[in-house]
Amino acid sequence: MTEKSEKMFVDILMCTYNGEDFIELQIESILDQTHTDFRLIIVDDTSNDRTVEIIKKMILKDKRIELHQNEKNLGYFNNFVNGLDFVKSDYLFFSDQDDIWAKNKVEVQLADLMLEDDDVLMNFSNSYLLYDKTQSQTNYVPNRDSSKIKSYYSSPIELALRNFVSGHTILIRSNQIPSIKKSLSKMTDTQNVYFDYILTLVLLDLGRIKYINASFVYFRQHLNSTSTKMRMNYFKHISLNALAFSQISESSKTAKYFSVLNKASVKKSNLPASIQLLYQNLLHRNSFVNNYDFYQFDAKPSFFSKIQMNLKLFHLIYFQK
Repeated sequence: MTEKSEKMFVDILMCTYNGEDFIELQIESILDQTHTDFRLIIVDDTSNDRTVEIIKKMILKDKRIELHQNEKNLGYFNNFVNGLDFVKSDYLFFSDQDDIWAKNKVEVQLADLMLEDDDVLMNFSNSYLLYDKTQSQTNYVPNRDSSKIKSYYSSPIELALRNFVSGHTILIRSNQIPSIKKSLSKMTDTQNVYFDYILTLVLLDLGRIKYINASFVYFRQHLNSTSTKMRMNYFKHISLNALAFSQISESSKTAKYFSVLNKASVKKSNLPASIQLLYQNLLHRNSFVNNYDFYQFDAKPSFFSKIQMNLKLFHLIYFQK
């Protein structure tokens, strides 16, 4: 780690709601980081359990914790957007309320992003899946084998059908917050979309993101959680997020792509939209080809392989029940 990164002050944004079961373990793992110069910003969304009580107790032991309490419930997405207003550092991490961070998470990710060119606006990593209260050394990336994730991404279309960026692994440059908030302010529906996914797409509209092939978070997944239930309905997830991003993208071509994707996936029997999506994928084939691991193509597929891949997508959307 460079001397510069050792002295760099960072913010960590955690949004909480009724997290009394695991919040203390999560905060303790953050306070135990090898990089110690940070502020933990916690924004509570009107919890009615012991969450705030536990946080206030921990503040007495460590002044790096800063608590903000919403006057009314904003919901998961808007609570994170609201939390951006409290950020004062050059770099920002995002945290869930029920995970466990590896001790070197902040140190490694911060040093990595500081060495990158300015157009790399974010890095993210793999994570371990946490079963109950035990730590499992099993690499976890939603829907994706980590060996098939590229080191860099530069277009939202590359992630149009596969979101393998988890919010608890994200580090961003805080100077992008005004642009992020400007884009997010255009959204008409924030209840049925993922903050981390939309954030990633917005940053890809502005620059590049980088993947670090390592795990720094023990990620706790709850089978009855809202996000898990949403992911179970794959096409609904694709449709809602595509619609949201089509409304806010700074690129007219990208906005059109996501608009077509929404129309094709919201109703799988929509033949005209499916054909239009096929055409859009051919227009954006260099970005589109990076979406998929379930097609098992070579790293540099031929033109005919790209055609075949698009026809498979067409079949997937139009004919799948």
